[in-house]
Amino acid sequence: MKKSNIRSITTLAVIGGIIVALVLIIGTVWTGRSASRDTEQAVRNVSLLYLDELAGRREEVVASTLSDYISDMDVALGLLTEEDLSSTENLQAYQLRMKQLYGLEKFAFVDENGLIYTSRGTRTDIDQYDFDYKTLSDPEISVKNADGDNVKVVIAMPTDSLPYEGHILVVCFMEIDMDQMLENISLQSGSNNTTFCNIYTSDGYSLTNMVLGGLASEDNLLTALNQADFEDGYSIDSMREDFANGVRGVASFTYNGITETMYYVPVHRTDWMLTYLIRESVISGQIDTISEGIVRRSLILSILTTLVLAGVFVMMLMQVRKAAKLSAERESQELMQQELEERIALQDELLEQEKKRAELDSMVTALASDYRSVYYVNLDDDRATCFRSDAADEDIARNDVFEFSSVFGEYADKYVSEDYREQFHEFIKPENIREELKQNAIIAFRYLVKKDGVESYEMLRMADVNKDSDGDDIVHAVGVGFTDIDDEMRDSLAKNQALSDALKTAEEASKAKTTFLSSMSHEIRTPMNAIIGLDALALNEPDISDSTKDYLEKIGSSAQHLLSLINDILDMSRIESGRMALKNEEFAFSKLIEQVNVIFSGQCNEKGLEYNCRVNGHLNDYYIGDSVKLRQVLINILGNAVKFTPEGGKVELEVERTGGFDGRSALQFKISDTGIGMSKEYLPKLFDTFSQGDASSTNKYGSSGLGMAITKSIVEMMNGEIKVESEKGAGTTFTVNVTLMDSERKLSDDAEPMEIHPQDMKVLVIDDDPLACDQAKLVLSHAGIAAETVQSGNEAVEMVKLSHARQEPYNLIIVDWQMPEMDGVETTRKIRSVIGKETAVIILTAYNWDEIYEEATTAGVDSFIAKPLFTENLLNEFKSVLKKKNQASSENVKKAELKGKHILLAEDVDINAEIMMHVLSMREMESDHAANGKEAVELYESKPEGYYDAILMDMRMPEMDGLTATRTIRRSGKADASTIPIIALTANAFDEDVQQSLQAGLNAHLSKPVEPEVLFETLEKLIK
Repeated sequence: MKKSNIRSITTLAVIGGIIVALVLIIGTVWTGRSASRDTEQAVRNVSLLYLDELAGRREEVVASTLSDYISDMDVALGLLTEEDLSSTENLQAYQLRMKQLYGLEKFAFVDENGLIYTSRGTRTDIDQYDFDYKTLSDPEISVKNADGDNVKVVIAMPTDSLPYEGHILVVCFMEIDMDQMLENISLQSGSNNTTFCNIYTSDGYSLTNMVLGGLASEDNLLTALNQADFEDGYSIDSMREDFANGVRGVASFTYNGITETMYYVPVHRTDWMLTYLIRESVISGQIDTISEGIVRRSLILSILTTLVLAGVFVMMLMQVRKAAKLSAERESQELMQQELEERIALQDELLEQEKKRAELDSMVTALASDYRSVYYVNLDDDRATCFRSDAADEDIARNDVFEFSSVFGEYADKYVSEDYREQFHEFIKPENIREELKQNAIIAFRYLVKKDGVESYEMLRMADVNKDSDGDDIVHAVGVGFTDIDDEMRDSLAKNQALSDALKTAEEASKAKTTFLSSMSHEIRTPMNAIIGLDALALNEPDISDSTKDYLEKIGSSAQHLLSLINDILDMSRIESGRMALKNEEFAFSKLIEQVNVIFSGQCNEKGLEYNCRVNGHLNDYYIGDSVKLRQVLINILGNAVKFTPEGGKVELEVERTGGFDGRSALQFKISDTGIGMSKEYLPKLFDTFSQGDASSTNKYGSSGLGMAITKSIVEMMNGEIKVESEKGAGTTFTVNVTLMDSERKLSDDAEPMEIHPQDMKVLVIDDDPLACDQAKLVLSHAGIAAETVQSGNEAVEMVKLSHARQEPYNLIIVDWQMPEMDGVETTRKIRSVIGKETAVIILTAYNWDEIYEEATTAGVDSFIAKPLFTENLLNEFKSVLKKKNQASSENVKKAELKGKHILLAEDVDINAEIMMHVLSMREMESDHAANGKEAVELYESKPEGYYDAILMDMRMPEMDGLTATRTIRRSGKADASTIPIIALTANAFDEDVQQSLQAGLNAHLSKPVEPEVLFETLEKLIK
């Protein structure tokens, strides 16, 4: 019987132990999960309060920035006088002053017919703007190109119907570049990438080119959120409606597996939405980690408790077996022991829960750290508890409980400005709080306070602390926070001023750099002119030996290459700013390698070096790309290899095709030497501008420090890469990989004369549609034709004038028929007035040209082509036109005979003058030399009319420069003053220099060093 009782007791004890263990484990897990859910809900509520505060602050910054621009415009209108409206010049001068005074980007007026008046003239593109100039009555803010790259903020405001030249100016407006607008607004994310601020238009386009903190690839928020999973109570449709109606709100969703909450608020006076996004997944992950730690420790404690109980049960069984007589006492002791263990476990569990509540309080305190004070308010009994106290408030401390309405009302009466006091009282009424929180997750009120004689702005924010937790629609308790905004405003203004100062400094540095490069261009080109000119004269001596002629030809080739390097060094600023462009021209690859080998085989032979060039595998005869830039890359690297390799060393060039795809080939150039090498520490700095090795190497070999920087920039522009391996004293190996377009042309094809060489053509495309220009340029580039594009007839005429002045005329001009302001026929007529019949002009149109055929051909059009443009059709038509023009030119064109012509040469450098006079004598021309512009004018005026057949004029001379001398000659009153050809010979080779020459009255602009044949051809054309 006793054994039966013992077995029963044992069975019950085992079952009871299992049940207790299960209760402990399941209870621990359930308690931990419940605490985690409650914590997450509390964090969300506090996050909403935090997001509303941040969004409100940022919205004030945006609205304040826009209000400042509107105030500037209002003041600018107030400065407008009747004198400013008296003429176009006065109005444009007024607009320029206002733009400079207030830093406006564009300041324009609109009359009653929609014509726009800017500081540069009138425009008719009013349909590009969203404001209605006919009905505008208040300042209006809109966005231009919201879904494009060039986004502008447009601020328009009505005028007082200003009369101007028979019209009424009804609206004025300005444009602000969106990048400039956003520079004035600090849109910063949280330091741990949990919060992101952004501005969107009402239809969802981002004004900062970043959507959902960079997580989304779309450029439209509402489009991106079509892929999101919204939580209950939120939807994309409600967000679209809020954005369209300008209603603040909040939404929680999961996008790409990341849980996020977005708070959005409308920006005053705009249809924009300012948003703040918080990634709850990051915070929830931290909370889950804390909760899992609690659960893990509780489970360990439960398991330990279970093990202790199991040990106790074993001890009980052993005692029962040993002493059956004491079983009753043992049972009593075991029950007492079990009760004690349960109490210990319960005490440990309570300690863990208390620790968890302390951690939760710390988390809430951290999230609310940006608030000056935080309160928990029970609306049902009108009681408030202070969670975070205001240091300046001595009456209320942390954990104090007080009557909410009474204390907050006293605060309003004591500190809040009278203009805001009544609204403050209305805002804190419990019924109003409940009503507002039904519509909005967070409510806020901004007001002005005066404390100790100092005025400042504060914000009072409230959020439902139990929202979505109990399913009750009635708000019972809220979280309340006070915060200041003055410090943030002052900080924002200070940052804006710093950015403005930095921009001004950068602009001044850029201007100084441009001035320096322009001056250096002239100083370097002047001696280069003497070198190349003397070399050309020496080559024309009849009695020179073959070896001397070979030397002179190499000097000329090296001088030409040196000139191209000088041009690239002077254009370093263009490389840095990304404005340098590569040509797509067909070139013979074998000739490129041959030119490089000729230069460096001779150099290596003279220095006692071994030079080898190997071509591995098959390479095409021709490729399409920029052969000049590619040759420059190879010459830069090989030049350094020769320079830094001592006598007896070896230099090798290895070329191979490493791959190809879609009509392109990847070529690899490996240049290795056995020279002095470079240290591992210097290799990372090799491609920096003005970077050099140790001082001893620089003094011994010489280096500008720009060659490798230019080389790397060119290689990267060719979609390539450059690598270097080197060891001090063991040599260097450069590996250059570039991509070139394939060409089907073979060297054998060159045996037959070609009627047209596309790579030698220079084409101008005129079309008002930028997409059509890009398409034409792309089509032509595939055939190896270099093309330039412009989008108006006026621009085209200026481009033709520049090329004609440089004696570098276009071979072909393609012009669109239908263009605004000046159509294709009128554009052709003006181009012909500049260049005559020397260039082919073809009209490109999608319309039937029969109705304009006679007018177009009379204006100078040679042929017509239908859109779209195809290279084969264009070349065939160009061949036909060229054949007709060659036949006509052979019959009609007569070149002037240069023998016996009198030339006046103005040149202040004696050696250059001596060279040029010798060049002219090669064609039996007579020349007079003037050392400056003043002497040139005196010589011209002292001779009878018609004595000089042409004048060669340097631009930079002492006493009187070339431009002034030209203007003086043109105004001299002599019969031939307006007709005598005056040709610029100058080192000033930029487009603006050519423009100045044309405006001064020069007929042509030749850049030094001047090729003799180019000079002779120019004189033959211009001398009558």
